[in-house]
Amino acid sequence: MAYRGAVIEQQWTPEEMAAYCKKFEAKRPAYVKEAEERAGNRFSQRKRTVNSNGNLSKAQYMRFMEKGLSDEHILAKYQDLTPERLEMAKKRWGLA
Repeated sequence: MAYRGAVIEQQWTPEEMAAYCKKFEAKRPAYVKEAEERAGNRFSQRKRTVNSNGNLSKAQYMRFMEKGLSDEHILAKYQDLTPERLEMAKKRWGLA
């Protein structure tokens, strides 16, 4: 039998869908709720840091540039790396 949840979601308003799902929330086992919470947290924190101490090497920077990543993307991956430190490193490497 085909899954009908997607069809029901398309036909009902979000409020109606939430009310319908709320009826069955109490019947769900605890392990299913916990697994869903863990999976929700795992997928919501997809931003991966490459190296949290901010040490970006020239080779790593060159690989990022080959992939077409901008400085903003690199700064997002390296939490402790500031734009000033990145500019200083690019000058040191002769890339600025």
